Amino acid sequence: MTEFEKMQRGLPYCPADEELTLFRYAARRLCQQFNRLDPEDASSLNVVTTKLFAHIGDNVEIDAPFFCHYGMNISIGSNVSVGPNCTILDGAHVSVGDNVSIGPNVGIYTTRHRVLPLDIARGECESSQDVIIGNNVIIEGNTVIKAGIAIGEGVVIEAGSVVDTDIEPFSIVAGNPAVVVRRLQ
Repeated sequence: MTEFEKMQRGLPYCPADEELTLFRYAARRLCQQFNRLDPEDASSLNVVTTKLFAHIGDNVEIDAPFFCHYGMNISIGSNVSVGPNCTILDGAHVSVGDNVSIGPNVGIYTTRHRVLPLDIARGECESSQDVIIGNNVIIEGNTVIKAGIAIGEGVVIEAGSVVDTDIEPFSIVAGNPAVVVRRLQ
């Protein structure tokens, strides 16, 4: 099994693998290109985001600068806005639903670093788990979403939160770690 296949299956993998490094370099070049474009040049922005992401819906606005590891593991729905300085470490799949607002300085991290000495000695320094963000979600600025998290529909994540457990639909969460502070139903 290749390191890419291991990464996609959530198994420990070596991020220094040549193929993974080439994928990251390609994504980095596309991010650099995106971040240099005139925000009014919709045609060029569309070309770059179509190359970068697995899927991008209609009416998506991403403020520069934007950063990601691979891009090919990111699917973005329609009517989505992403604030500046968003970083997505997409060793696993990241799915963003429709009608989602992501504030500035948000980090979405699918990657976990291995801590067992034997894993590190084998070069398997990372593993990745999917992050799923439902429809009609608001993620306020400076929020961190950790690997393996599912965020339900209609959730509001208050600024500065660290999300390390799944969030039930129609909840408002805040804090580090983020906890439900109110239900919206």
